[in-house]
Amino acid sequence: METRMAIVVALADRRPRAPRRPDKEPREAKILWFTGVRYERLAESPKRRPAPQPRVNKK
Repeated sequence: METRMAIVVALADRRPRAPRRPDKEPREAKILWFTGVRYERLAESPKRRPAPQPRVNKK
């Protein structure tokens, strides 16, 4: 059984950091986290018939 909550992966910088340009003002930023996919089972729906098979022309 897995006992860890997460695996941390270190990512390399895409390009080397250059010194910040003096004419640029710092701006506010937001960090968004994608924490995974949530699956939910909805109330049972009536059984559906399978889709009809495509017709094949026999020569």
